[in-house]
Amino acid sequence: MPPLVLRVVFWCIATIGLAVAAPAWSLDNQAQYQACMGLLDRDPAGALDSAIEWERQGGGDAARHCKALALIRTGEVEDGALELERIAETLPQIKAPMAASLFAQAGQAWIRAGKPQRALYAQDQGLKLNPRDVALLVDRAMNYGNSGMYFEALDDLNAASELAPDDPDIYAFRAAAYRQLESADLAEENVTLALKISPSHPGALLERGYLRRAKGDIEGARSDWLTVIQVTPGTEIANEAQKNLEKLDIKGE
Repeated sequence: MPPLVLRVVFWCIATIGLAVAAPAWSLDNQAQYQACMGLLDRDPAGALDSAIEWERQGGGDAARHCKALALIRTGEVEDGALELERIAETLPQIKAPMAASLFAQAGQAWIRAGKPQRALYAQDQGLKLNPRDVALLVDRAMNYGNSGMYFEALDDLNAASELAPDDPDIYAFRAAAYRQLESADLAEENVTLALKISPSHPGALLERGYLRRAKGDIEGARSDWLTVIQVTPGTEIANEAQKNLEKLDIKGE
């Protein structure tokens, strides 16, 4: 079976370094931290230079965190991931939730670097520190799903849904996993849950399109995929929907 198609949704909405809440560093260096983070989007190389200099001046973990994200943004993804892990590993137990967030960011970086097993290590470490981290549970579920480990993905998504029952992403991801396991009824049930919360949810619509096509409802599938393109133009998930429409046209359906 192919990997979870919903991976494209996740990476659309989860920009590396921003998908997880930034650690709450001490107020003493908050202004400098925010200034460094503000450079990330418009001048990643400048942010890296600034973070390195700030670290030399005693900026501590806040400076190292900005440096790690700047490394990722400038293409040194593995170095950035390693730095995030090093910071997390040295934080005291009282800051376990913060360390878990750093491991989550490291996991995202390893995924970007094409090393899912390395990402799994970081995700496992983070969840040991904070088993109730919903974002991290979803991250690991996506990693499992893209490795074909659908039952493991469902375990994490089930845990996440108990903690965040109003999050439509979780149900859309769960629908994708059930579809891969050829459990159409459970996939449809989760699509319905996602769309009840968010009627235009692109991931749920993409999944409903697959389910409709499998049942022979070609026009229903076409409608869902056209809606995905309309609500998320220019995104990876829109591209996925477009490819599906083109397949329908090629087959004359």
